[in-house]
Amino acid sequence: MNTSLYVIILSIVFLIVLIVLIIFFINRKSIKIKILEEEAAKGSPETKLALGLMFYSGVQIPVDKEKGCKYIKQAADAGNAQAQYLYSGIVLGADSGKEPTKEQLLEAASWIQKAADGGFLTAITTLANMYAEGKIFKKDIKKSQAYFLKAAEMGDIQSQLTIAGIYHFSIGLDKTIGYAWYKVAEHNGNEYAAEAAEKLYDELSDDMKKEALKKADEYISKYAVSKLN
Repeated sequence: MNTSLYVIILSIVFLIVLIVLIIFFINRKSIKIKILEEEAAKGSPETKLALGLMFYSGVQIPVDKEKGCKYIKQAADAGNAQAQYLYSGIVLGADSGKEPTKEQLLEAASWIQKAADGGFLTAITTLANMYAEGKIFKKDIKKSQAYFLKAAEMGDIQSQLTIAGIYHFSIGLDKTIGYAWYKVAEHNGNEYAAEAAEKLYDELSDDMKKEALKKADEYISKYAVSKLN
């Protein structure tokens, strides 16, 4: 199984477990399936997704994967980006242990694309990796970098490091931008980023160092979640 497929399946499984736990702790005292189903029938994608996860995973109710898939699919069809990403895992047969077919891969990829277009961060980073590897979609470095940048701007630290590395090591690109993204990742808590930023800073000319510090302040103000003392 290729790397991008592992990324898809593992992230989807993790996401499902996380959402199930959230639903469980929020609703552990009183889950009224009938009321939720009535609400879902009115068209609420969020309720359909919640029901789908409950039936699919058996949270305080008997497991009914067929019913769970139905609700998740309905939520995905209604445009819920989270449901679209989760449904891609169902299409792949994430819990079947079987190698997906080419048709399954293509269908899953289309759902991941929809979820990414809907702004779902995990789908965006997955898509970035898929375009970088070129094993499901045709390899497209520009698209991959565009999705990594979008994820970086949304706060994904690994994507921030990826973009920083691209600007750091690619010939002809502005290394001061790489420095700025390293500093953002550092302020967001990544220890490696601090070392990489220092190394890159030493490579810059005096004029570029001034520009790098200026850009770092701008990027940190815009994209850093936390500030260092």
